[in-house]
Order: sequence, then C-alpha cells, then structure tokens
Amino acid sequence: MRIPPFARYQRLLSSLGLMLSGAIIGSAVYMSIHQYNYTQLYVEMHKYLQENRDLHADIDNLNKTKNKQSLINVVNVHLVPKNQEELISEDIQKEIESDIKSELKLVIGQKAAFVRDSQPLYEKIITQRTYILHDKKYVVEVKSIVLIQTELTVWITAQEKRT
Repeated sequence: MRIPPFARYQRLLSSLGLMLSGAIIGSAVYMSIHQYNYTQLYVEMHKYLQENRDLHADIDNLNKTKNKQSLINVVNVHLVPKNQEELISEDIQKEIESDIKSELKLVIGQKAAFVRDSQPLYEKIITQRTYILHDKKYVVEVKSIVLIQTELTVWITAQEKRT
C-alpha cells in the first residue's frame, strides 16, 4: 500500500488553519461589538421605562386634580452639583431625585396656599437627609423651593459624606 507524500497537502493544511483562526478572531470581534450595542440598548431601554413611569405618574396626578386649579399637580426635583470637583454620576443623581420626589409625593393634591405657607417644613424634611447608594453616603441640602401655579420645583445639592 502506498501513502501519499505529506508535502503535497502542506499548503492546503496551513491555509485551512489560517482561515479557521481568522473565523475565530472575526467571530470574537463581532460578538464584542454586538454585546456593546446590546448593553447600550439595555441602558437606554431602562431610561425610557423610568421616563414612562414618571409620565404615567404625572398623568395620574393631573387627572386627580384637573378640575381643581389651586392644587399642586406636579413635583419636580433637580439635583445641581455643589462644586465642579465632586460631580456625582448620573444614575446616583436619578436615584436621589426619585427618592426626594417620592418623599414629596404627599404634597400632590394639597392646596397651593398651604404648600406655600409650609415651605420651611418641606425644606426640613429634605435637608440633612443621608442616603446610602452604592455603599456611599450622600447628604442632601435644599438650595431653593419654587412654587409656580400648580407645580412645585425643588433644587437640591448632594455631597458625598466622608467618614
């Protein structure tokens, strides 16, 4: 029995190996790009879901008080940086804003005159509160509270508490 010489298939075998390694590297690059795009879409989807929940809550609050114009309908909370050196990440800002907004949910449906007269009370509710987010403590202070017609807007600052 005769065995064919290996030198005959050497180039074919090396080109097959090169093609196989190119396919593996190409699929790894494709999967990394695909995973990055999927992660971006996932983050964006959660942002839109949160915005959708907020809008539905606003619609419910407006429907409750649509015939009563002297009642508070909307509470807006804005977190502004205390100084430019200590910027807080966006997800922590959103969590702090939503926590403050949920604490001030009791204002919705109350008369605007009552809320205007008791602004120091609401300021004391928020000021010097400590929030623990992602194993860090944040102290919140009120910068200003503004009541415009049926909308209460609160500007706050948050600073990481050093222990």
